[in-house]
Amino acid sequence: MRKTDATKRRSFWARVCLVAAVVGCMGCQQQPTEKITMSGGSLGGGWSAISEGVTSALRREMPGAAITHEVGLDGANAAMVDSGRVQLGLLHSAMVGPALAGEYPYSQKLENIRGITRVYPDSAYHFVVTAESGLTSIEDIKRKKYPLRLSVMYRGSLMETSSKVLLEAYGITYEDIESWGGKVYFRALAATLELMKDGRLDAIGYTVQYPETQLNEASLTQDFRVLPLSDEAIEYVNRKLGTYATKIPAGTYRFAPADIPTFADVCVLIAYGRMPEEQAYRITRALYKNLDYLHSVHKALSRLEAADMPRMNLPLHPGAERFYREAGLL
Repeated sequence: MRKTDATKRRSFWARVCLVAAVVGCMGCQQQPTEKITMSGGSLGGGWSAISEGVTSALRREMPGAAITHEVGLDGANAAMVDSGRVQLGLLHSAMVGPALAGEYPYSQKLENIRGITRVYPDSAYHFVVTAESGLTSIEDIKRKKYPLRLSVMYRGSLMETSSKVLLEAYGITYEDIESWGGKVYFRALAATLELMKDGRLDAIGYTVQYPETQLNEASLTQDFRVLPLSDEAIEYVNRKLGTYATKIPAGTYRFAPADIPTFADVCVLIAYGRMPEEQAYRITRALYKNLDYLHSVHKALSRLEAADMPRMNLPLHPGAERFYREAGLL
């Protein structure tokens, strides 16, 4: 009887050890082989949805990797990627030149950013005013010395930079606005729209893919106008920032029945320059293979075609370049 009990105990502990070994082995198998973090945009905005779409496309083709996206800011994303704190980031291409040259808003040259793919074109500038402001053109602001309360989004982003240059094209500075009794704010879109709803802001200037969801939703309870830009102002901004002339099509917003002349930029996906070539190759291949899926994620992505993917104004990562050559796109 004693021998039988001892045998049972040994058998029991042998099974325990076996289960522990199996569970431990399973844990080893589940450990991610690589970690990739992407810096996108603010919560609830278009870039948040686009970031989730990009990372989801990568997960489809890279099942062993831990791929996440985090809240980011347009201009700041370049600095995050350059430092290696994140591996990927969204950026407006007009910010590439200043980043590489170490010009405003960057305090030094960012030498470790490389291109993966174009993400979407036509990130169009919107100068949106409340109907209550009575403004129908940007010329009105200077002519009336209007005490404009304007939000230009985050300091150092393309949205702020393009607003500053646009006002410059009309002969208006931030200092002029304040001397007329107005004020320039640096607020996120959600907070800006809330202030406009409360009657504490008159206008917002920002560059964004259209239709912009939060603006559309806000227009259900408030009347807006998107002011058209003059040909001369558009040409001035394009010359300074490398943007291009475009139109926000009539009917894009319920409060904009006619085409709106403006300028636009391209959004690109950048990578850490020291990322392994093979990893950048697989990231680029994953996005290429999932173009149909990306088209369904957001209307802005529906305009991305394979031939456009390598068209960027910064050097491609060697891994991305190798893929595009193999795919016949370079």
